[in-house]
Amino acid sequence: MPPQDQRQPTLQEEERHREIGDRGSRTRSRTRGQSLVEFALILPIALLILASAADFGRAFTAYIEIGSAARSAAAYGSQSITTAANTGGIQAAALADAPDIWGVRPTVPRTVVGTDSYGYRYVEVTVNYTFRPVMASILAPAIGSRSVVMNRTVRMRVIN
Repeated sequence: MPPQDQRQPTLQEEERHREIGDRGSRTRSRTRGQSLVEFALILPIALLILASAADFGRAFTAYIEIGSAARSAAAYGSQSITTAANTGGIQAAALADAPDIWGVRPTVPRTVVGTDSYGYRYVEVTVNYTFRPVMASILAPAIGSRSVVMNRTVRMRVIN
């Protein structure tokens, strides 16, 4: 009888090894299929999160832009009493700073010239912007509409 190390496998042993090998490949293909199903389930959720993050970035950018436009308009109006009364020039200064944000033009609905409690004259400018998220059709039930109105108001003292 040959030593245990050099013994030729019997037909039954070879068959058993083939079965184990077949089971191993079946397990691998099941794992691949399971991974594909998990990916298909997670993909829409991941895309929703990604698109929502992009919308948040767009909204934040628009908010910064209308704040800058309001500051530019108030800075124009604060140059003198004459420029404070020039509402057309104030609106033009705001729209020159932000003529178009994501395809929508901001508006300057309100310009106020007044005197504060210390007797100083001031100019107050409000800039509005209607933001339309890309995810509006999905987010409409959560936010109640398909657009969000943003506004920024800036007040500056008029320099005589």
